[in-house]
This record gives sequence, C-alpha cells and structure tokens, in this order.
Amino acid sequence: MKSYKRLTLLILIILAAGVTYYIESGKPEVSPQTRAQVEAELAKDPTFPARPVWWDKGHILGVGVLPNGQNRNSDAERVCQLLTRYDIKPAEVQVFDVLQIQNDDEWVQIGGAICSR
Repeated sequence: MKSYKRLTLLILIILAAGVTYYIESGKPEVSPQTRAQVEAELAKDPTFPARPVWWDKGHILGVGVLPNGQNRNSDAERVCQLLTRYDIKPAEVQVFDVLQIQNDDEWVQIGGAICSR
C-alpha cells in the first residue's frame, strides 16, 4: 500500500513538471531590442532607480524600487502597462526593495502584478 502512494505521488509530480514545461515552452522569448527599449523607458521614471533586476524570457520582470513602507502593487501595474504597450504578454511584474538587495543581498518582494493575458 505504501509503494502505491509513492508511485501515485511520483506520477503526479512528473505530470505537474510536464505541464509546467509545456506552458512555459510556448511563450516566445522577448527580443533583446525590446528589452532594451523597456529598460530605457523604465530608466526615465524616477520610481525605478536601477535597471530591472531580471527578465525571465521577458515574461517575468523583476524591478527594484526604493521602499516607502507601503505595498508597491500600483508600481507593478504601471510596469504592466508598459509591457502591454510593447505587446509583451502574458507577463508578470515583481517589485523588490532595491536597498535590501544592495545592502544585504536580501530579496524582499514589496509588490507585484500579473499583467492581462
């Protein structure tokens, strides 16, 4: 009976990994030129004092902001609007405390948004 549960769990894990891979592999990668254009626009906005922290295929964008003690979901929504203008969708924006990253190498997420699909 115990081996049956292990086998079932193993099959579920393999299926979940397969579905995730299938979904992620269908997303086209955003070109370096488009990424550079988005980064240039973000650099004009004083809300985002640093280059984006990372891009994951261009569909997950991590940005850093200076903390003000409040949730920064609205900043993530603004970045979503920018990504939509460049036809980057689906996309997700994660907002991090840039001071924590610089000072302590701590990745503290203080906001985020899933952009419209």
